[in-house]
Amino acid sequence: MYPCCRYMTYNDRLVKLNIDSLELRRLRLDLIYVYKIMFGLVAADMSDNFSLQSTYDYNAITRRGNPYKLSVNYCRINVRKNFFCERIIRVWNSLTPSIVNFESLLSFANSLNNINLRIYTMYRTILLCCCVFSI
Repeated sequence: MYPCCRYMTYNDRLVKLNIDSLELRRLRLDLIYVYKIMFGLVAADMSDNFSLQSTYDYNAITRRGNPYKLSVNYCRINVRKNFFCERIIRVWNSLTPSIVNFESLLSFANSLNNINLRIYTMYRTILLCCCVFSI
């Protein structure tokens, strides 16, 4: 840790060092990992983790968004809802092809920088509250 940041709060350290929160960095890496799974760049089998929305599904035809939408599985227990495959689906399905480039892994990772992913994190409320009270 930097000596100048030793007694600072987490929010102050993020601002001073100009870095994103751990939750936001983890979300970006999760999206990149889903991309790798979807396009077979890792040894994980997609059918074990995700299922694509059927093109014959009425909701899939009428919805806008990326052509690689994932189906949301029904979960009755909270443990499953917090599992990687379940928590990333909402964020993945919200990616639009006009903003996100699905052509290659590098272009996908670079296009994630143009998206405000903070709206999907829990830490955003703390950051907003701290900014409001400091004024």
